[in-house]
Amino acid sequence: MHALTLPLPSGDTWTRADYEALPEDLPVRVSLIHGELVVNPRPRPIHQRIARRLATRIEDAAPDAWQVDTDVDVLLDDDEVEPVEIAPDIVVYSSEHDAYERPIAAALVTLVIEVVSPSTKRKDRRVQPALYAEAGIRHYWRVETDQTAPAFAVHTYELDDATDAYVATGVHHDRLTATLPFALDVDLKSVRER
Repeated sequence: MHALTLPLPSGDTWTRADYEALPEDLPVRVSLIHGELVVNPRPRPIHQRIARRLATRIEDAAPDAWQVDTDVDVLLDDDEVEPVEIAPDIVVYSSEHDAYERPIAAALVTLVIEVVSPSTKRKDRRVQPALYAEAGIRHYWRVETDQTAPAFAVHTYELDDATDAYVATGVHHDRLTATLPFALDVDLKSVRER
């Protein structure tokens, strides 16, 4: 096993420039949260399969105004000292954004989805939703897999303008039917089947 060596930040904290200069082929997933580099292991194949299948079904339903990608950087806060840049499992964002450019500004994102893994439960259930809400992303969905909850389910949330926090809009087990951010009807059995 080889040790992972990452470059050091240019100052006391990581800047966006430091983060963006990291190689794209790192063997781990990294995020930049309030100027700190957060390192997570690469997800298991089942995690990636669920994310890929769900993203494909959402993309098939998305109007031309939206594009859908997996594991792309979203800039949540461009603070000079404590920037926040994260790569959600699935991102639905405006077609106005050039798909050759990164990161995607949070203002162009309408939905982020996290697929919960055993190693990301706390982050996906508590930490990241708070960051997404603070950035003003209207919709957050959390996919609980058989590994992390009693049953496979997609939990949907919408940003409440009065509290600037997410409120639950549904829990979907076999079928996901939604009208926001656009009309969607997904057979979840086909997403979760191995």
